[in-house]
Amino acid sequence: MHLVLGQLVDSSYLDRIFEEINVKLQQTGLVSVGDLTVQYDLPGEFLQKELVLRLGTIVNGQLDPIDTRIVFTEAFTAQHKARIRGFLSGATKPTKVSTLISRYGLSERLFFNTLDELMASGQLQGSVAGGRHDKTSSFVPSIYTRAKNDWIDSFYKHNNYLEYATLSRLGVADAIGFVRKRYESEQLTYLDTCAISGLILEQIEAAAEDQLTGSFWIDVSTVCPSYFSDGDVHKVMDVVLPKSTQLSDTKIFCDTVLIKNVLVQMATKRFDDVINTKADEALQLGLVLLGNRTTTSKKMSGSKPTKGTDSKKDRKDERRMKATGGKSGGGTQGRETKTKSTKKKYLRGGGDDSDDDGEASARSGKDETGLTFLNVREIEEVLKQDENFEDCPEELVSAIAAYIEGPLTAAFREKAMSKYLSTCGSHDTLRKTHGEVQDKINGLVTNVHLFAKGTEFFDLEMRTQLQKHLLKTLCSDVVNLVVGYVAQENNLTTGDQPQTTLNSDVRVKLLAKFPNSVKDILGKLNTALNGNSIDDFLTALDSAIGPNVCDMVIKKADKKKEK
Repeated sequence: MHLVLGQLVDSSYLDRIFEEINVKLQQTGLVSVGDLTVQYDLPGEFLQKELVLRLGTIVNGQLDPIDTRIVFTEAFTAQHKARIRGFLSGATKPTKVSTLISRYGLSERLFFNTLDELMASGQLQGSVAGGRHDKTSSFVPSIYTRAKNDWIDSFYKHNNYLEYATLSRLGVADAIGFVRKRYESEQLTYLDTCAISGLILEQIEAAAEDQLTGSFWIDVSTVCPSYFSDGDVHKVMDVVLPKSTQLSDTKIFCDTVLIKNVLVQMATKRFDDVINTKADEALQLGLVLLGNRTTTSKKMSGSKPTKGTDSKKDRKDERRMKATGGKSGGGTQGRETKTKSTKKKYLRGGGDDSDDDGEASARSGKDETGLTFLNVREIEEVLKQDENFEDCPEELVSAIAAYIEGPLTAAFREKAMSKYLSTCGSHDTLRKTHGEVQDKINGLVTNVHLFAKGTEFFDLEMRTQLQKHLLKTLCSDVVNLVVGYVAQENNLTTGDQPQTTLNSDVRVKLLAKFPNSVKDILGKLNTALNGNSIDDFLTALDSAIGPNVCDMVIKKADKKKEK
C-alpha cells in the first residue's frame, strides 16, 4: 500500500495503470511522465519511481538517457534512426536540423543522440555545426565539405589569394582561422579583406618599381588587384616598402600614393626665394623683433618666478639705484616708480598685450610671434604652377602642401631671425646699446640742467636767446639719441646720415614710421626744440624716456653741483 496525496493506493492498482501505459507506449512509441501525471492525477516523482521499477516487466521500453522522464520503445528508436539516416544520406549541402524536425515530424529528443550514433558507426559522413540546439545547428555532409575544400584549394592555386567574404558565403565561420589552419605551411600575408601569397607581393613590388622609374609618384592602388580595399593597399605598402631598395627612398601620401623624396625636396626648395623675400619684409616691418619680444613675454608670464628672474629684478633695481646716485631713500622721479619693463609697447603692432589679443590671434590662425608664412592653400597654389606637379591630383598637391607647411614656416622664422641678428646684433649687444645711450643722455641732461641754471643770471631777453641756443645744441643731441635708439629698436634706419646729426626734417620723416603711441610722445619732444622753454623740453623728455617708450632712468639734478 502507498499513501499518495492522502489516498491509499495498492500495488495491483498501479500494475493496472502501467499496463494501460504500456499499451499506449506500444502504440505511440513514446510517453512522458508529465503527460501521465496529468492523466492519472498522481505526483510525477511517484510515477517516475514506479515506472523505473516496472521497466522490462510490465512496461516494454527504455528511458531516454538525457531526459529520464521520457520512455520510448526500441521500435520507435529504430524507426527514427532509419528515417534520419535516409534523410541525411542524400544531403549534399548543409541542412538545418530545425527544418528536418519540423518537416518530417522527428523527435527532437532522439535526434542528436541518434545522429551521433550514426556518425560514430560510419553510417553517416558529416559533422554538426552550430552546437546541439535545433534552432542553430546544421548537419554538414562530408561530400559538401570535400567539395568546398577542393574549390577553395583550386581557387587559391590559380589566383594566389582568398577573400574572407567568399569563404563566409561558403559557410566558413572563421575565415582567417580556416586559412591559417589549412595553409599553415604557406607564407601568406593577411590583409583586411583577403589573404594573399608572396607571389602577389612580388608582382605588386615589381609593378610599382617599374612605374616609379619614370615618374616622381605612383598610386599603388593602380598596380594592386581590384579586390583590394584601401586598407589592403596600405598594409601591402607596409610589407613591400621595407623589402624594396628602390622604393625605400619614398614617402606615403593619401594612404596609397608613393612619392619620391626628391619631389618633396624640390617642392621645399621652390620656396627658397619666397622665404628670403618674406624674411626681408618681416625685418622691415619689425615683426622679427616683435615676435621675439612676444615669445619671451609669453614664456615669462606663463612661468613661475625663479631664482634667475629674481636675480634679474635685483640687477635692474641695482641699476636704477646706481643711476639715481645709489640712494636708498626717496628722491626718484615719478617715472622711476614703475619697475616692470614695457618697452614692447612702442614696437610696431605693440599695445595692450591682453588675453583678448591672444585669443584673436588664435582664431585668425596666426602664430603668437607674428612671424607667419604662407598657409597651406597658398603653398598649394604655388606648387600647382610647378611643371613637376602638373599631373598630380589635387588631393596629392594638398597633402604635400600640408606636409611641407611646417618645415617651410620653421625655415622662414630661422631666416628672419638670422637676418635680424645680423642687423641688430645679439641680445647682449642690444642691452649694451641701451646702457650706452642712457649714459650719454644722462651726461647731456646734466649739462642742460647746469646751463639752464646759469641762464637765470641774465636778463629776460638774453636768457631767452641762450635757452634757444641750448635747445638747438645740447637738447637736439638728446633728441637725436632718443629718436635713434627707438628707430634701432624698431629696425628702422636713418639713411646715410648718422643718428647723432639728425636735423628736424629727418626726425619728422623718421617719426612718421613709428607706432602712433610712440609717434605722439616723440613728436612732442621734437616740437619742444622749437620752443623757448627748457622746462617744457625736460617735461617732454620725461615722457620720452619713461617706461612706455625707452625705459631709461635719468639722474635727478644734483643741487650741490648747481650751487
